[in-house]
Formats: sequence, C-alpha cells, structure tokens
Amino acid sequence: MKRKKKQPQQAAQPDLQKRKISEMIQEFAGDFIRLGKTPEDKQNYLNGACVAWNIASARPERRKKLVDHFVAEYKRHNPNTDEAALAAIRSDMEHLIDVKLKMFPGDLRQIVSARYTHTEHGDRIEVVSARL
Repeated sequence: MKRKKKQPQQAAQPDLQKRKISEMIQEFAGDFIRLGKTPEDKQNYLNGACVAWNIASARPERRKKLVDHFVAEYKRHNPNTDEAALAAIRSDMEHLIDVKLKMFPGDLRQIVSARYTHTEHGDRIEVVSARL
C-alpha cells in the first residue's frame, strides 16, 4: 500500500475579504472624512472616499476616465464651483485612490452604499459592499 504524499502547506496570508470594509474605509480615509464640520458634510466626504475606493478597484486603464467623469458630474451638480476648487477635488480623489492602492491593493470589493452617523458613543460608518 502506498502512502499519499502530503501536500505542502501554504503560508497563511491575511484575508482582506474577511475584514470589515467599514473599518478599512475609516483607516484609509478617516482624516479626510473628519474634514467635514457637520454630519451632512462628513457624509459627503464619506461618499467621496467611497467613490475613490471604487475607482481604485477598477482596472488601471479606466481610472483616469472615471476620475474625469466624477469631476465632470461634480461640476454639473455644483455649477458655481470654480476651477481651483475642481482641481482640489481632483487632487483629493487621486490622493485617496493612491492611498487605497497602497493600503489595500488586493481588495476589489465595490462599495454599494455608505452611511455616516454620529451617536452619543461616537462616529459610526456603515458600508455595504459587493464582490464583482
């Protein structure tokens, strides 16, 4: 009777898919979100961070076009925004994309929705994501 060869064990790798995405958003964009002065402002910053996350999760050749689209849509919804402010928004998005790619390059989940709430126990971020 022959013995079966043991399969070599693979080194344990941290599974990013098991981390709560809300914690990852807080980690990569917490300072950005805290720029908001009111809960509504913080929700808007959270929304921007989630868009940056989703763009970073796209194929590299699509990212610039997605950032261009985001800035164009921002301008369409905020027609009084001047060019300097739009350049700052673009810069913030590009920075967040770079940070996401450095911190969580293998996590390609897309954020479907995110909600910021302030409670007596502190700030809370809830995120719904999907694997595509």
